[in-house]
Amino acid sequence: MTRVRTRIPYFLLFGLLAALALIASGCAPALAQTPEKSPARAITVIGQGTASVSPDLALANLGVETLAPTVAEAVAQNSARMAAIMAKLKALNIPDKDVQTSGFSINSVDAGMPKAMAESPSSTQYRVSNMVQVRVRQPEQLGAVLDGVVEAGVNQVYGVNFTVEDAHALQSQAREKAVADAQARAAALAKLAGVKLGQVTAISESSTNAPVFADAAYAFGKGAGASTPLSPGEVQITYQVQVTYAIE
Repeated sequence: MTRVRTRIPYFLLFGLLAALALIASGCAPALAQTPEKSPARAITVIGQGTASVSPDLALANLGVETLAPTVAEAVAQNSARMAAIMAKLKALNIPDKDVQTSGFSINSVDAGMPKAMAESPSSTQYRVSNMVQVRVRQPEQLGAVLDGVVEAGVNQVYGVNFTVEDAHALQSQAREKAVADAQARAAALAKLAGVKLGQVTAISESSTNAPVFADAAYAFGKGAGASTPLSPGEVQITYQVQVTYAIE
């Protein structure tokens, strides 16, 4: 088979290379002359606002612990106490919907536990723990409620705290204060810098809810008298906003 070779004249090859060189030299200046974008002229500030209100809801975490030689005995004792407690809550006008079980456990306890924890000389005891959360919609009545349920059989108070059931209005107040604070800060910075404040170009927010916690200590076995004093204080919500303003 005969192969045919095609030869490109040298003058055409040199012309093609020259044309490519001209094209490359024409593009380089254009790329080098592309202007870089200058950073946006802006002022970014963080504003903060806090709103406070008296709580309208108290939450009490209560429980009953019983210890017995058998699981059945421990459960029976615990159930009897809890029944008395539920009856007392109903007598104190706490509806069933405001009482919620938050924990239930059964554990064995070795005889090697401290004597203060033991109620039987048998080798093994069984501890049953039943915990509930009670919502008291009249926070000023919480002390009387605690006294009543302790009298009925509660032997564990895990904690109480005060809050607001609907925090939307409080959140709105805190947000408005945070935005106003951001505007004031940005205006002050613009005045100091000798520039004119423009429109908002970006904004973001965050909030922290800080319910007031009361002292959970309770004097079990105290004598009759005034109900346990608890101070509800105030519920606070703090908002922070980060706002960016353009500089005109």
